[in-house]
Amino acid sequence: MSNFDDDANVDKDLLSQIFADEGDDENAETDALLDELLKETEDSGEKEDSASEASLSDVVEAEKAEQVSLEDLDIEEPAAEEPVKEEPAVEEPVKEEPVVETSAAEEPAAVEAPAAAEAPKPEQAAAPKFEQNTEKDVVRKEATEKIELDRQAGNTTTITRGTEINGSISSDGSLEVCGVIQGDIDCRGMVSVVGQVTGDIIASEIYVSTDKRLSGDLSSEGAIKIGEGTKVMGNINATSAYIAGAVKGNIDVNGHVEVDSTAIIRGDINAKSIQVNSGAVVDGKMSLGYAGVDLDSFFEE
Repeated sequence: MSNFDDDANVDKDLLSQIFADEGDDENAETDALLDELLKETEDSGEKEDSASEASLSDVVEAEKAEQVSLEDLDIEEPAAEEPVKEEPAVEEPVKEEPVVETSAAEEPAAVEAPAAAEAPKPEQAAAPKFEQNTEKDVVRKEATEKIELDRQAGNTTTITRGTEINGSISSDGSLEVCGVIQGDIDCRGMVSVVGQVTGDIIASEIYVSTDKRLSGDLSSEGAIKIGEGTKVMGNINATSAYIAGAVKGNIDVNGHVEVDSTAIIRGDINAKSIQVNSGAVVDGKMSLGYAGVDLDSFFEE
């Protein structure tokens, strides 16, 4: 009987057509069975509809009751939360703290012995200024005056600027060298060197005041004077000497030697008397070999 529950609206005509070939009795019985089946199906459908309606009414009543309870309690429904705008976080610079390493067992630090105090280094004296000053050079001034006197007397030979001589020169009078001489000079008179000479010079008097280097020994029966800013690479032998420039060589003078404040001497000095002005630099021994004094007698018992 339950095979027809799925379809509640079965067509009687359709069923009668299906089973029309059977006898009249059978048709009557079939019709009766069909009517009964249809009735049962309708009853079951009405029951299901009434049950579903009852269940729906119960749900509606429950919702109404719930709404009433909420109104009685006066509970406000939570409002929808608005999205919070996140502001970008500003990173603060992290200050790095010095890390102090500590050992598990702290031991007293070893006391270091104080280092030996270094001996102060002696301050080096500033090198003297070594420049030629022709305007104030007393050697050039004196040499110019003497050469002019000899020139007026017709006893002076001049080697002009731009003239170069390769070889030795000998003269009975005075000689003024403004050019270049590559050779020795032997002169009975005075020799004034303003230019450049490479060679030995022998004369009655020698005046050297030049910004060029003079390489050679100087010998004179009179005075030898070296002007400020002049460089002489050679020994000096004379009766007297005045040094205001630089000399690399030994100085042997029978008379007086004056070493001016602008002088620089690298060599020994032997003279009758020696005067060294403040500011001069002398790297060598100084002795008064021509003084005529027996120094040993002063220290005898």
